[in-house]
Amino acid sequence: MASSKYTNEVKILQRGKYYLTPFLPHHIEEVLLNLSQENKRELKLLGHLDIEEALIEMYESSECYLARKEGESFLMVGGLWYNEDQDFPQMFSMFSKDFADHFVPIARGSKMLVNFFDKTQDMMSMTILSDYEFMVQWATWLGFEVVGVIESNSHKYVEFVRCNPNRKSVYDGASRPVMH
Repeated sequence: MASSKYTNEVKILQRGKYYLTPFLPHHIEEVLLNLSQENKRELKLLGHLDIEEALIEMYESSECYLARKEGESFLMVGGLWYNEDQDFPQMFSMFSKDFADHFVPIARGSKMLVNFFDKTQDMMSMTILSDYEFMVQWATWLGFEVVGVIESNSHKYVEFVRCNPNRKSVYDGASRPVMH
């Protein structure tokens, strides 16, 4: 059961008893205690030997939100990671060990999160470890398209890009039509 200190969280998006709130430092311990084994493994593969430090870095370096059902522990942490080497932000998600028990609301909430990001982003990228075929299918369902595969330390990652369907977006500015 989630602590009573979470009952007054700001609700950015809400559907029934499920809601999205900004990820704050007091959420780190809760996420650390309930993070899925798959996400812990993936963080280690990415070079994060201390998961708590990875969560602190995530808080400090990204636009990040936590999803939960009222009165319960977190279900998902997701957001956008901005890197100066990228032309557009990378969407990421980490799930609780209870993810499977709340699959349908999380799937619906994921669509809501992507639509929320569409308000400010023309494009987003995502990279998923190929071992997690279900997550690769989830990204495709969210409207991301596969653009490549990267091999790193004997692991394969699938790279995705999603163009905002509500905006006319031409990635290469030089390719834009000239208006007369």
